[in-house]
Amino acid sequence: MRVKEIILFIIVIIAFSACNSQKSITEQEVHIKKELSESKQQQYYYIFIEANRKKLLGDLNSALALYYQCLEINPAGAGAMSEISKINQIMKNYETAIKYANSAVKYDENNKWYKIDLAKLYILTHNYESAADVYEEIYKKHKNDLEIPYNLAALYGHLNNYKRAIELYDDIEKRAGVNESLSIAKQQLYYSLGNKTKAFDEISKLIKHYPNEPRYYGIIAEMYTNDNLFIKAEENYNKLFMLDSTNTLGMLSIIDFYRKKMDYDNAFEMIRKVINSDEIEYNQKVMIFVSIMNNQSEFAIYNPQIEALLSSLKSKYPQQKDSYTLYADYLIKMNLLDKAREQIEYILANYDGNLVLWEQVLSIYSFNADFENLYISSKVAIDSFPEHPLFYLFRGIAANQTQRSTEAPEILKEGLKRVKNNPDLELDFYTNLGEAYYNIENYNQSDYYFELVLAKQPNNLYVINNYSYYLSLREEKLEYAESISKKTILAEPNNDTYLDTYAWILYKLKRYAEALYYIKKAFENGGAESQVIVEHYGDIQFKIGNIEAAVEMWKLSHEMGNSSEALLQKIESRSLN
Repeated sequence: MRVKEIILFIIVIIAFSACNSQKSITEQEVHIKKELSESKQQQYYYIFIEANRKKLLGDLNSALALYYQCLEINPAGAGAMSEISKINQIMKNYETAIKYANSAVKYDENNKWYKIDLAKLYILTHNYESAADVYEEIYKKHKNDLEIPYNLAALYGHLNNYKRAIELYDDIEKRAGVNESLSIAKQQLYYSLGNKTKAFDEISKLIKHYPNEPRYYGIIAEMYTNDNLFIKAEENYNKLFMLDSTNTLGMLSIIDFYRKKMDYDNAFEMIRKVINSDEIEYNQKVMIFVSIMNNQSEFAIYNPQIEALLSSLKSKYPQQKDSYTLYADYLIKMNLLDKAREQIEYILANYDGNLVLWEQVLSIYSFNADFENLYISSKVAIDSFPEHPLFYLFRGIAANQTQRSTEAPEILKEGLKRVKNNPDLELDFYTNLGEAYYNIENYNQSDYYFELVLAKQPNNLYVINNYSYYLSLREEKLEYAESISKKTILAEPNNDTYLDTYAWILYKLKRYAEALYYIKKAFENGGAESQVIVEHYGDIQFKIGNIEAAVEMWKLSHEMGNSSEALLQKIESRSLN
């Protein structure tokens, strides 16, 4: 099962159990020991209800204390155990949560919801085998609840127990009948088992039960295409179009069939039909071109045909900006930069909203980190619209990113002069001026502009992080850097970049034990993929005295592509330089 599927599964279980929480609470009353006196029972109910009230108000600690009081009155109170488990889950005390969830199940073994809660906890702690065992118990006693085998099958899919998952889906199918979701799920499981015949059988079954549904012919045609069984694929595409000659999904799908078959004459002819179809959304047409233009081999061989089709797209949609943006992108890929500029100039000269078009084109360059073209094109934009500040911002960013940092401050200050009644844009200029001056080692001016941003946006996490990190590299104002950097980890406690910055400042302050805590947290929250964070982890480990761990981290950073001389010296000398 894909990661997103197990996440979806977890969400479904959480929602499903939440919907029935009230039912489980009402059932809990039954499980108070009969030998309790009436006064004890009343006391139990009163405290339990008060605990629920505290929980609803968000006072979890008080609620937890009251639920524990319930257990003092009735040690077999499954309801209180269940609630204790839930609160510990919220507090991420999973070991305790599982302990009490198990106890709730033990004292009320017929309560389905307690078992679902337990299974949910096992899933949250990645103990999928135990979760499956619990669901198997539920399944034995609740055969008529189809939600249970659905969830259990999903779990087995995640555990790569595809055969058991298929058995469960088969059981559902016997009771609920053939339907698309079951057949598609089984098709994917059979693929995972390497049993293509059975995978095909599932879609064939859908076709048998729903022979007039064109989409299923499209699905099986795509399967045959993936196996390079082009004759069978084409037969099914023909059946699809016999049922619906203008089926839009089929038209889009068969383009990929023709491309894989290397039948580009038919592929381009179908693309032409798609362009001219009024039933197919414009964005879907654009995505065809994105796919082809990102395929280097196709683009290299068939760029004349692609250009002709782009011209058809422009003719069909003369008012659509993307048609012209795609064509400009085509020209850039062909290294025809002069023609690209001519294309942009044509757009701006002939269509309304030319400023928007310029912003769109430059934004695409910026988004794709194509800073060289951003630098070139923003100059053209400035020449055309010298009073439009955004184009100076684009050019300043590009200069910063293309080793033209000495140019960046003047470009940005020229743009800043033109900002009127736009405080957010003004702050963007301050931010990039701070970066520009830092790049040319004018630290006083860099600090000045970063402080201007923080004076107006004291919680600007991006600026706080960069500014405080730069201070740590310079080993200046470290106490101040620590105080502002702490804001970032309070706002986003699992952000690996912010955690790394804070750890590095603590390292510079020689607060190594604290630094180790935060760099470890950074590493566990995505930082393991960052050369810099891994190297920092090694440096901090060294200062703690964990030499072997430090060298291991340095080597890992090097294996990830970090080839700095300083790092190599650390590895060779097994010490900090």
